[in-house]
Amino acid sequence: MRYPRADDVRKLLTGSGSQRVLSKRGSVMADARTNLLFVTDLEARVAQIAELIAQIDRPTPQVMIEARIVEGDAGFSRNLGVKLSMTPTGDSTARGLVAGADGAVFDLSARPIGGFDAATAGLTLFAAQATRLLNVELSALENEGRGQIVSSPRVITADRVKAIVEQGTELPYQAKVGNGVSGVQFRRAALKLEVEPQITPHGHVILDLDVSKDSVDEQTAAGPAINTKHVQTRVEVEDRGTVAIGGIYSTDEREDVTRVPLLGKIPVLGWLFRHTARRNARSELVIFITPHIVPAPL
Repeated sequence: MRYPRADDVRKLLTGSGSQRVLSKRGSVMADARTNLLFVTDLEARVAQIAELIAQIDRPTPQVMIEARIVEGDAGFSRNLGVKLSMTPTGDSTARGLVAGADGAVFDLSARPIGGFDAATAGLTLFAAQATRLLNVELSALENEGRGQIVSSPRVITADRVKAIVEQGTELPYQAKVGNGVSGVQFRRAALKLEVEPQITPHGHVILDLDVSKDSVDEQTAAGPAINTKHVQTRVEVEDRGTVAIGGIYSTDEREDVTRVPLLGKIPVLGWLFRHTARRNARSELVIFITPHIVPAPL
């Protein structure tokens, strides 16, 4: 025999009652090492047993499942700011504004984005009889980015047999283990595909799917945070067909304004006394599944 175990077939032939295939005079012996089955019985029963074995001694169909996990990100950030400072001229003793060590009255400059400093432009305002020079430094920075991550796990398994493929890392974090005592434990951040296929009589494939995509986020006091994306479903797909089993879309829009009280609200000139930061980010996750029925060997 090639595919079923000989001992399993022996148990089938020697079943009790009406399920018994052998006659009362028949006997069967299975050799586990060579997977051979030895049957002794009446000629008619031997022919019947041979026909039964021919029907069950067939390879179990296999299915290869390919997943494509597409993550897309698009973002735009803009920082606008101003820095106002006063520089004394000559033996000035003018009062009225309190300046810092570098002469800055207030600093609302644009903050760096992605490690890059903002571009600046300076302007000095003065009058002929002025005892201090008013320096206005404008700063601006924009950042626009797009990214796409494609993961493609694949696995092959027999019909109606669950398969798991996983790749990732384990991250340590502090957790209480009892009696107020804390210890280090580990949490897994991984790309995981868990699937159980079922081939239908008309050549389609029913898939019980569990797909997760974790990634490491910012550090916290207890350890790194983990971003989790998870889809669990059941779908029916034709052989070599492709289905999108899920889409997760998110949008993050934010605008922060920092300004000098009262002065920042002055019409037109108020922009000289405030800092504005805008952010617009979009992300999406789509999972595509393609099953391939593997032809049985001859």
